[in-house]
Amino acid sequence: MESTDRIAAVRFLITVQRWTGLFKWADENGTDLWSRVKRIYPFALHLPLTFTYISLMWLEALTSADFEQAGQVLYMSLTELALVTKIINFWYRREQVSEFIRELSEDPAYELRTREEAELWQRQQLHFKRIFYFYIRGSLFVAAMGYFSVFVQEEYELPFGYYVPFEWRTRERYFYAWGYNVIAMTLCCVSNILLDTMGCYFMFHIALLYRVMNLRLRALHQAPEKVAAPELRAIFRLHTRVRRLTRQCEVLVSPYVLSQVVFSAFIICFSAYRLVHMGFRERPGLFLTTLQFVAVMVVQIFLPCYYGNELTFHASALTNSVFHTNWLEYSVPTRKMLNCYMEFLKRPVKVRAGVFFEIGLPIFVKTINNAYSFFALLLKVSK
Repeated sequence: MESTDRIAAVRFLITVQRWTGLFKWADENGTDLWSRVKRIYPFALHLPLTFTYISLMWLEALTSADFEQAGQVLYMSLTELALVTKIINFWYRREQVSEFIRELSEDPAYELRTREEAELWQRQQLHFKRIFYFYIRGSLFVAAMGYFSVFVQEEYELPFGYYVPFEWRTRERYFYAWGYNVIAMTLCCVSNILLDTMGCYFMFHIALLYRVMNLRLRALHQAPEKVAAPELRAIFRLHTRVRRLTRQCEVLVSPYVLSQVVFSAFIICFSAYRLVHMGFRERPGLFLTTLQFVAVMVVQIFLPCYYGNELTFHASALTNSVFHTNWLEYSVPTRKMLNCYMEFLKRPVKVRAGVFFEIGLPIFVKTINNAYSFFALLLKVSK
């Protein structure tokens, strides 16, 4: 019908992901020198920064003198461990991700056919874009607060602790350790939020396709059977394709959400434990940074759970939309076709994280409850 950009919300972010070594370049499979550079670029970028930095964080946590000192590093070490899972999953399935994005944006089977559909699509894409640009800006602001809050401390301190193989608590060497900290953590932060955005976008996009199918079914409430029957067959074929997309989406986002949920309870727990032992008066800058970090972590867990819930909700709404058709006036063969479709709809559409749980709002509530339980236990043990 129209030329609506179906992935407008993440079009620019895909370009950013290419430059941060996460997303596949369009022409990297060639044999020329530039194509080879593009293939090794992600490893050249992330090995000395992301993976080395995370390894040094864990080394600092494991060699800490006491549990309180380890807790100052563990909250961020666990966050970055979840990032490693996301990056490896994205790299391992980079061909699938690239093909998945291409199908969402270019396959004519998902073209929007009416102005109402185009307006819904553009409005929802803009809404998603606003939410995640706010999330991205908020996350980068928290990182920047951490970088510069250490300058108001009386002693030399790194924004985010990691093992430094030289004595850095001197005027001459401090900024070497601080500079590597800032560069590596910025890359980790950007990679984390971009991967979060793409995982949520996949679920959002499929949920939007289910909403479009709901619109098309409801538009048949006064249509005669001559018009409705071919349209119903087209909707059924589209539904089959979208169910296949849902299964592909589950494969792509399942490891990311599973690692995020498993580690998030511990991350929030150790962050809260750090706040308790830090005190606002002693280190106000780091206290505010950690508090903001906890808020970002809660949002980071909530967003995939919310969009997974939206996908399930709009897929389930198709059952009600079928009853908005003019089915009472249809012939017996068309009614039988609708009956078969209703039987097909009895199989719920759900995105699962591994074989452990369904991605939705209930798992968000459970994760927050687990974080509080771990925190209470940690406080009791540390006394």
